[in-house]
Amino acid sequence: MLPPSLPSRNGNGSGSGMVHPDDAIRQTDDDASSSRASAISLGYLTDPFSSILYKPSFSLGTSSSTTRKPPLINIGTHHRTIGIDTLVNQFLDSDGGQVGKQIVSLGAGSDTRFWRLVSRNDPPKISKYIEIDFPHLTSPKAHRISRSKRLNSSLSPTYKISQGGTRLDSSNYTLLPLDLRPTPTKSIHQLLDEHVLPLLDPDLPTLFLAECLFPYIPPEDSQNIISWFGSRFGDCIGVIYEMSGLDDSFGKIMKRNLASRNLSIPGSEPFPTPQSQAQRFLDPSLGKGMFENSGVKTLWQVREQVIDSEELQRISKLEILDEIEELKLVLEHYVIAWGIKGDKLTMSKITL
Repeated sequence: MLPPSLPSRNGNGSGSGMVHPDDAIRQTDDDASSSRASAISLGYLTDPFSSILYKPSFSLGTSSSTTRKPPLINIGTHHRTIGIDTLVNQFLDSDGGQVGKQIVSLGAGSDTRFWRLVSRNDPPKISKYIEIDFPHLTSPKAHRISRSKRLNSSLSPTYKISQGGTRLDSSNYTLLPLDLRPTPTKSIHQLLDEHVLPLLDPDLPTLFLAECLFPYIPPEDSQNIISWFGSRFGDCIGVIYEMSGLDDSFGKIMKRNLASRNLSIPGSEPFPTPQSQAQRFLDPSLGKGMFENSGVKTLWQVREQVIDSEELQRISKLEILDEIEELKLVLEHYVIAWGIKGDKLTMSKITL
């Protein structure tokens, strides 16, 4: 059975013993980054920035102590990356790529997407890229960026570090330490209005990305995040990656595995099917923040319908995979869903 590494968020955990109530969630960052590092080391993916931003932790009892992951995880990581990259690239290329775009990555951890994009031979026009995570995770990332010429040379024209080393700002990139959960005195909308909106231009097309963040927070919180983006930006796309269909035997085992690590996924319960993940963007309760259309694909559908045959043939030679039915079972329990609003993005026909 697949360990709970595939559904983890992007990023890098602390590597220390769990002494904080959120440490179990923070550790999922290390799971995801170690899975990506495994896929990169075996040739599934190419990412020259991963080894700079991700430093493996070797905490007793964590899955990250082993660099090489099973083929099922490596293939899942590859398919997840291709699917999300496809949507992000279509967004950046909409309107011919002439208009500056904004991206907000929620729970970004050690993600390298910003550097992968700006290092292209023909980089897309990104007006602002924001990464948000716990201060505990933004602090080591800010430190690594500041120490790496390869990373900080992409920040224009200069950058500064503040808030005790947990925040980094430049004109095109911000690493923001922020707990996205509401407080007794501030709603999620108020938190985002105060900390995120001043960094963005509401008139520019904006994409928000949430890779396995929403399962770990109450569903009302994730819907409030979706509604905030939909209400603040006329042209907006949301992309989420999550587990789905957890009422069957596979899902029950996954939830037991997560529970053994002090993890629960309350945000997944109201969205038991792939279609329900797409429908969450169209919920009338979102009000002004409701999106205009949405779509969803399981990772198995990404494999069958999105990834070209030559790429599938290439990765099939990297490792031996005996059980294609087991692969299908696993990939059908993970989805990439998206919602779109605004004439500019709707006409661009962004889809998988």
